[in-house]
Amino acid sequence: MDAVADVAGGPWLERVLPALHDGARWVIAGAVAGPVVSFDLRRLYLHNLSLIGSSMHTPAHFAELAGLARTGALRPRIAARYRLSEIHAAQEEFRRGSHIGKIVITP
Repeated sequence: MDAVADVAGGPWLERVLPALHDGARWVIAGAVAGPVVSFDLRRLYLHNLSLIGSSMHTPAHFAELAGLARTGALRPRIAARYRLSEIHAAQEEFRRGSHIGKIVITP
């Protein structure tokens, strides 16, 4: 692989890193599968790999996205809605990782 866009993190980094071609890039923009990883640093420098962290947007991009959401032009996919009193059930659904879309907590 020449490039990876990763929003999950976790143990896949250690497993997939050896499949990157020399000079490849790996962009990490999330850690829902785990924020702490282990990998052999020699793979990084001996193969000239780039490991890049990204919040996925600039402040200007975020402002534009928020504006689109406010006008209704952009509608995120909602997987489930929970009341705040049901937060433990929401967290369990999130932990299972079988949802597609956002999990919303309402007051």
